[in-house]
Amino acid sequence: MSQPQEKKTAIPAERRKHPRISTSNEVNYVLLDQNRQRVEEGKGRTVNLSQSGALLETASPLKGSFIVLMTLSLDGEQVRVRGRVAYTREADQPGLHLTGVRFTGSKKEHVNAIVAFVKAYYHHKHSGQNKEDQHTAEESS
Repeated sequence: MSQPQEKKTAIPAERRKHPRISTSNEVNYVLLDQNRQRVEEGKGRTVNLSQSGALLETASPLKGSFIVLMTLSLDGEQVRVRGRVAYTREADQPGLHLTGVRFTGSKKEHVNAIVAFVKAYYHHKHSGQNKEDQHTAEESS
């Protein structure tokens, strides 16, 4: 007598080629149209990064084809990375939009930008945590 077979549910395959790192970096951006003409400039923040792209949160939808993200490294130098707008959608939080950016340009440009974003994120995260720890210690004494 055969045993009833368990139904196996297929787990959807991850479509991303590279793992994502959660971040929260303030960035400036320049949005370009298909002819690489400037359409808009603004500010946003990275939500996450990978070796091949970033998820950017902004106050308005980014309607363009290409984008240049800029931030400052911990050394105070401007870091730029070029990308193509993959999609823009409304975020869960009202009034915010998420834009997927696929990096273009050289691998060196990608790596330099990712390193700068990650270092800045962890620096701000830990310097903020140290301030909170100091504040808590002062309240306890």
